[in-house]
Amino acid sequence: MMRMKSMTTTNNLLEISGHNGPIYCIDADEKFIYSASSDTYVTRWLKSTGEQDRFAIKCNAVPYVLCLFAQHTKLAIGLSTGQIHIVDVMEKREIHHIVQHQSGIFALKELSSRNLLFVGDADGYLSVWDKNSMKLQLILPLNCGKIRCIESFNDQAIFVAGGNGEIVVIEVEFMNEIGRFYAHEGGTSSLYFDKQHQQLISGGKDAYLRWWEMPDFQLVKALPAHKANIYGIRKWKEDEFITVSRDKSMKRWNLTSKSVLEKWESSKIKHRQSINSLWSNENGQFAFAGDDKIIHFYSSNAEDSLHCP
Repeated sequence: MMRMKSMTTTNNLLEISGHNGPIYCIDADEKFIYSASSDTYVTRWLKSTGEQDRFAIKCNAVPYVLCLFAQHTKLAIGLSTGQIHIVDVMEKREIHHIVQHQSGIFALKELSSRNLLFVGDADGYLSVWDKNSMKLQLILPLNCGKIRCIESFNDQAIFVAGGNGEIVVIEVEFMNEIGRFYAHEGGTSSLYFDKQHQQLISGGKDAYLRWWEMPDFQLVKALPAHKANIYGIRKWKEDEFITVSRDKSMKRWNLTSKSVLEKWESSKIKHRQSINSLWSNENGQFAFAGDDKIIHFYSSNAEDSLHCP
């Protein structure tokens, strides 16, 4: 079932349903939204109509995380078993099946300038792969608990969010750890690097957002941002970012003032369960999904035409 609705900030809303279980991760390109669900399917949906594309993958275990990479021509799928499937989305076929990790994959991150793909698992292992050949370059035991998110810093380093509450900083030239600091009680779950202000924004199980000044990782500000774990932080449009949480809400923030611009709660967006994943671009589009099995796709651009059959 697909419905159209107007909101305060956006002109268009498309609600896409089709999965038979909670949605754990979404990613998107210009034309499609990809989703991974507990029903073990990875599915592709047209942004323009919400209809399911003929691209659908039945996994042999639950897919936890997705990552489009190589200019959106390949899709990495991380499973609860630790397996990784690499799919050519143009040819709709699997090109690599990787069995390296022994626990669930929760984080994937491409560093295109270095031709690398980073993978993080539930045991705190970080693996590094050549994104073209998918040959293993290195595996690091970070001892930071479950790796929930990986973010890049100016293509020179990566930040790793640890389930033990730490953030680990690794330079990518020689893959040395250059920093480690405690950020969130109960675990760090989401990261975003604000290039404009050269600050790292982190979210955690303590429901706080924290801003860290580069290069010494000094705490600039801490705010009780949500009522439960913050699962996603993404930039949206100029000087704005979005957060989503297990508390069923989404918030828009101003990057400069670090203040809330708008809060969308379950009563407003009809999302009455945990929001697990967030995607956005800087063209006025964003999408989120979670335990309600629905992908909510928004556009603030009047020229975007969303048509429901």
